[in-house]
This record gives sequence, structure tokens and C-alpha cells, in this order.
Amino acid sequence: MLHIWMKKAGLTVMLMIAVCFCVNTKVKAADKVYYNSYGVAVNGACAMGIDVSSNNGTVDWAAVKASGVEFAILRCGFGMNLQLQDDKQWEANVAGCESVGMPYGVYLYSYADSVSRARSEADHVLRLITGHKLSYPVYYDMEDPSVIRNTTPAQRGKIAKAFCDRIRAAGYQVAIYADKNTFTNELTAKEFQNLGKWVAHYNPVCGYAGTYQMWQATNQGRVNGITGNVDINYLISSQIFVKPVITVSSPAKKKVKITWKPKKAGTTCEILYSKKKTGKYRLLQKNGKKGSALIKGLKSGKKYYFKVRMRKTENGATVYTKYSKVKAIKVK
Repeated sequence: MLHIWMKKAGLTVMLMIAVCFCVNTKVKAADKVYYNSYGVAVNGACAMGIDVSSNNGTVDWAAVKASGVEFAILRCGFGMNLQLQDDKQWEANVAGCESVGMPYGVYLYSYADSVSRARSEADHVLRLITGHKLSYPVYYDMEDPSVIRNTTPAQRGKIAKAFCDRIRAAGYQVAIYADKNTFTNELTAKEFQNLGKWVAHYNPVCGYAGTYQMWQATNQGRVNGITGNVDINYLISSQIFVKPVITVSSPAKKKVKITWKPKKAGTTCEILYSKKKTGKYRLLQKNGKKGSALIKGLKSGKKYYFKVRMRKTENGATVYTKYSKVKAIKVK
């Protein structure tokens, strides 16, 4: 039995996790870093949560939140828009999350093998979430083996589009859930390219090669407030897949102009410099609004090396992109 240690609000909390890895969370200001049992940071993780259904029984949400869980994804139902296919714990779970201030999203297990069934499944979700304020997306669980066997990749793309279009039209975020192999081999139509992905891969690291927004790392977690095992998930920042591209110029004496792409709302660019390519880089400036910065007061005739990375706060955690390639310039 391994443990999750989290430091939060001055308190140290322990979660018991019966899996091959654990998480050690260190908090510095808004930063949260999660480590597996090998001492390696979970790349891009900015929150740790659970997902639950009626299979998890009655949940003590106050105990779950006190244990350090930061979000929950609730199953609202399965299949088409029939009350008998509502999740039996949906009402209790959504009420419990809202009562303790637990951020949550929802998922629906799909049996849709046609566009018309997918639209009915979307209506099923909308009937249940109307009047509730979701902090996380609606996830469409597309892993049922019978559906995979009886549909083509092109058909599955149309099914996903029909569901997602209906959810978006109602004003909610939407994404797809499946395991790593299903995403890699079965959900390959063009419609999936621009959809957010919640990937299940029970492994010390997520082996999915594409971009994903959440990783379901195990179904063997243990959390206070839940009897038995529970799925453990990490919210993965989209920032980790970005590598900025920069250009540098020296437009005037003792000045260097740096521009970068992409420039995105809510991000700040950290500009670092060194006097040697392999030397120690120092933070020079933070500027995220203009997409460019003018650095003044440099030494004329001196060569400087620059690199940048973007930073963004997501769900209370500060996350970073990869560093850009280093660019050198001799200052006028």
C-alpha cells in the first residue's frame, strides 16, 4: 500500500493508494508538483481528482475533499435519454460535490452506434445537468466493445460529432473519454483531432502519444470517504505540449527585441538570458500581453543568448510550456 502526500494550506494530508506509484505534492505559492513513486514529476499535472459512479456506492464528499482531492468527474448515466439509465448515485453525488464546493464535471457511458442515438445520449446528459454549474467538461465515454465492433472509424467520428455539437450548443465544454489503445487504434477519424481527450492508461506514465487534457492513471486508488477502489485522474495542462518559437533582433544600441509565438490570452512569457549558451540562465522579464518585448540596457558588442517559456494559471496551479530553442544575438 503506497501513499499520496499533499501539502495544502499548511496541513499535510495522506491518501492511501494501492497502486505502483504515489504522488508527493509540494506547494510554492500557486505551484503544485505531483511526483510518482519513482520521484519523477507527472509531466504537466496541475490537479488530482477522482471519477465515480454508482459502482462506488455512497460517497462522503466532505471526507473526500478533506483528503486533498481537487476535482471529481461524476457519471450521470449511460445510453440514451431514459430515466432508468440515469446513474443511481447521480443526484447524491452532484448534491454532495456542490455542498462541499468540490469542482466537478460529468461523463456518460455511450452505447450509441448511430448519429440519432448519439443525439439522444446528449439529451440524456443535458436533462441531468441543467441547473448545475460544471467546472469541468462533459465527457463522452466511447469505449464500449460492441460499438467498436459494429461501427467503422468514420461512423464513430460522426457519432462523436453529433454528441459534441449538441452539448456545445447548450453552452457546455465537451471532450472524449477512452483508453489509450482505443484512442490510438479506433478513434482515428478526423472529428477526433480537435476534441479534448481524457485518456485511461494504467501505468506509471501515460503512454498516449497525442495531446490529452486528463489522464486516468489507475482504477486501484484509495481515498478517504469512498469504500473500496476508485479511479485516480490528473488534469494535464495543454501548456506542456507547447514549445514557443522566438525571433531576436537588435534594433538599436544596447537593445534587443524578442518576439514569440504562440501568443495566447491568459499566458505570461518568461524571458531568460545568459552570456554563455550553456551557462546559467537568469529570468529577465515577464511579459505576456504583446507577443514581444524590448530589452534595454545591454552591453554593446556583447553576445547574449535568449530563450523563453510561457506560463499560465489553470485551476489554481501554475503550469509551464517547454522552453523555446536558444537564440543568440550580438547587441549593437
